[in-house]
Amino acid sequence: MRKKTDLRIWRRFCRDREGVALVEFAMLLPVMLVAYVGMVEVVQLVMINRKVTQLTSALSDLTARVQSVAPADVENIFNAAQTILMPYDNSKASMAIASVVIDSAGVARVCWSNQRNGTVPARGSAVVIPDSVRIPSTSVIMARASYRYTPAFGYVLTGTFTLGDSPIYARPRNGVAGGTGNIEQVVRTGTNPCQPFN
Repeated sequence: MRKKTDLRIWRRFCRDREGVALVEFAMLLPVMLVAYVGMVEVVQLVMINRKVTQLTSALSDLTARVQSVAPADVENIFNAAQTILMPYDNSKASMAIASVVIDSAGVARVCWSNQRNGTVPARGSAVVIPDSVRIPSTSVIMARASYRYTPAFGYVLTGTFTLGDSPIYARPRNGVAGGTGNIEQVVRTGTNPCQPFN
């Protein structure tokens, strides 16, 4: 008798469809949460990466517009450009601006550079720039910015990602011809025009 009762209960349980949706939802909820959190982290990463590219472009563009810059002007350029990162934490960003002079032989060297939370090559250091930019007897403003992104949740994306860090170049629009090569360049006050690089 007990076996028949157990069998009847088992059959009724197998035919019962109440609560199926709840069981399916409970099975899918962890997968949906991981997918949602992963999507949020990836979207944040893409948005910050886009802002870093805009920041780098703003650094080169603002610097290339002037004839000369004082150290205070460079700080103002950094302050103005980093507002692009809002609402993200700008203390995680590093920025660098350099005036690069290409001599008649096509060798690119740093004339002056400034940085915030990063490193820059010293005056006279040779730098590698793309062939499309390396035109003899000219100069360019080279800007570089990066951002250290750490996902808020860290379930799908883990660790810290360095976003950006690709240089963007801009030709001086209103530069001053100077140095022995009489090359048009943006001059930093208190620094001699290049060439020479000493």
